Amino acid sequence: MKIAGLTRLSLLTVCGLLFAHHMSLSAYEKASTRSDADPTIKSWGEEYPLHVEMYMEMQDTSKPTEYGGNMPYSKLIRFPQLTELWGGYAFALDFNEERGHYYSQIDQYETKRNDKEFLNAHGLKKFNGQPGACMNCHSGWVPELVREMGWENFNRTPYWDTVDKLKKDHGEGIHGSEMGSTCADCHNADDMSLRVTRPAYINAMAGRGYETDKRFGLKATQTEMRDHVCKQCHVEYYFLGKDKVLTFPWANWPKDKPLKIEMVEEYYDNAYESGSFVADWTHATTKAPMLKMQHPEAEMTSSGRHTRDGVSCVDCHMPVIEKSGEKVTDHNIRSPLHDLVACKQCHAHSTQSEDEIRKMVADVQRHTAQELHQAELAILALINDIAEVRSDLRMHEQFMAIKSPEEQQAAISKAIEPALMMHRRASMRWDFVGAENSTGIHSPREAWRILDDAADQARQGQLLLNEAAAKYGVKFRMTSKGPIPAAPEVLHPGNIVGAPPPDIALNADDRCAVP
Repeated sequence: MKIAGLTRLSLLTVCGLLFAHHMSLSAYEKASTRSDADPTIKSWGEEYPLHVEMYMEMQDTSKPTEYGGNMPYSKLIRFPQLTELWGGYAFALDFNEERGHYYSQIDQYETKRNDKEFLNAHGLKKFNGQPGACMNCHSGWVPELVREMGWENFNRTPYWDTVDKLKKDHGEGIHGSEMGSTCADCHNADDMSLRVTRPAYINAMAGRGYETDKRFGLKATQTEMRDHVCKQCHVEYYFLGKDKVLTFPWANWPKDKPLKIEMVEEYYDNAYESGSFVADWTHATTKAPMLKMQHPEAEMTSSGRHTRDGVSCVDCHMPVIEKSGEKVTDHNIRSPLHDLVACKQCHAHSTQSEDEIRKMVADVQRHTAQELHQAELAILALINDIAEVRSDLRMHEQFMAIKSPEEQQAAISKAIEPALMMHRRASMRWDFVGAENSTGIHSPREAWRILDDAADQARQGQLLLNEAAAKYGVKFRMTSKGPIPAAPEVLHPGNIVGAPPPDIALNADDRCAVP
């Protein structure tokens, strides 16, 4: 297939080299002035004013899309069912539409999920604050902090202690780029070539059979590196052991193969059985040991058509554009829906108009949103039934004889364990698609398969619950659609925390509402 005289692969290769080709000679001459010891954009961006200008355009939060964009608002207000689906976890108290890379550290700095006093006051008494491991993908200082503190110590040090260290050593700089994502996250200091800088990603890829490299993090082609630099942070993860070491559940994901959700499930099943990692939290209503999925774009894209066709993350989210008369890689990282420049670079050969491309994306995303909601209703139904059965079993003579409330709850959990594990499995699948930030577009068929399985497993959970309850003479009518709780109040209009969703999001929800 030809695109403007080039094959698709050669076009992408040319695009990938444009950044290096358009660096000035002075940039090469002054490259030695850049250092990982000072990863700030102010230090690294001096020779690249156009790239810094593009990066700073991400400060604009006025352009939401139907299912994303750069405008912060409370997703709990938009989707109040999340407060029950994540019952007992910090996400049920504060969960917002994330902003772009300019805000990567600011968002973490401001979210109430990182506010010990707020969470303690709202029922999460045992919360002691996030570990420094949470900073792994939110700050350009991470490689330097790891060098200074050591990998395990960096992960286990409380988040706010690490912030205080950065303030003391390097100044405040929070409402800018001084603590957030920087050039150093993806580029080498001497020649601005692409590299992987995050130890957890390098460790996980090495575990899958990929070869590491001291200079670049991984041995990879330029095209592959245009994926790696993004995927090193856009992944599912958990914190392992007392040191809270950032770890990816990839041991069952074969090299050079697309990921299936069953591989992640197998990993967590093994961790559960061994006791190395039992759960992210215990659900407040069902008492099931739950798993919280986190932005698994790397995993989801692996099974998508774009990946099969050799298209990288950078091709879609950082296309080559003309800026001040130069051809440069766009560093205003955002949704391709804003202008379709990236889409048209590959789709120019087709007869698709811009409207048709937008409609295609909208159809996929709206269908995914419907499937998500169907899965949510099924899981809410299971939660509702488990709550009813738990209440009835507490009145059963066998469990009433247990005087300790904690021991009684544990005994009931054991009695209905198969249903609880189905709650865990169904929720993990639903959350995998919901937390993946493309609303299905990265791999539509896989997203829909996973959501179908989520709804099916929730229904299986109800059947298993019925079997367990019947052994104690408890009967209940299985719920068909679980109740959706009321939306939380608007906390801070105009702020990242608790702001109402924009009209474009609400209108999209109306269009794909499930009867």
